Amino acid sequence: MRKLLLIVFAMFLASNVFAQIDLGGKEKELARNFESLLKADTDSLKLTICNKIEDGFLEILTNEESFVYPFTELANMGKLTSPDDLLRVYNWNCVLSDGTYRYFGILQIKEKKSIRVEKLLDSTSDMDMMKQYSITDWGGALYYQIIPIKQKGSRSYFLLGWDGNNYQTSKKLIEILNIDNKGKLSFGSPLIFWRGKVLNRVVFEYAKQARMTIQYEEKAKRFVFDHLAPSKPIYQNQFEYYGPDFSYDAIEYRKGKWVLVENVDVRNK
Repeated sequence: MRKLLLIVFAMFLASNVFAQIDLGGKEKELARNFESLLKADTDSLKLTICNKIEDGFLEILTNEESFVYPFTELANMGKLTSPDDLLRVYNWNCVLSDGTYRYFGILQIKEKKSIRVEKLLDSTSDMDMMKQYSITDWGGALYYQIIPIKQKGSRSYFLLGWDGNNYQTSKKLIEILNIDNKGKLSFGSPLIFWRGKVLNRVVFEYAKQARMTIQYEEKAKRFVFDHLAPSKPIYQNQFEYYGPDFSYDAIEYRKGKWVLVENVDVRNK
């Protein structure tokens, strides 16, 4: 009986070692695919490689160990973990020959007894700020920060993101990811009060050569961002001429609502 237990224990240890080696091996394979993506010279080849990367991730992310695995060799993509340690976002893009971008994203969600993995499908359409989207008609972006939101009936997160858009403009966005009590995922939630409207998200568009920042100030519970304006009044709503005008606005949490506050003093924390 003792010998049998030792054999079973040895097999258990061996399986764990192989799982670790396999995870590292898969990471190296993904890294090689990202290197190939950088060298690819046609849209069809780029998209084929991105689909291969996506399949590789989907194969390994249900493994519980992958949730804490750092993937340090994958420098050409985004890897975010939420502050509550319940969500990971894996994200990368593909620049196409016409100057537009195709985005790829995978969500890894920690549940009570398992790891849930969901693929995001880039709809390649402009995002309506007053519309909610599913994971199959995702607007597409590269996310760089996750902020949990307290909201009844769902687990929700603000996502700060960037979209290269096209040759003329770039975009930044404040997105909202929802996971309701039944586990349904959606993007967008009517939480942001903006000049008489209630928005599901905020999308900023500006000139390609300009630089815009959005920062979340945790203590103040607010997002502070550059105010965008055209370089001349005649370019109103022509976003290839928009850029920061050295003033700042904010979305602040006030009495259970996220409210636009214009012309804020960034020195006042």
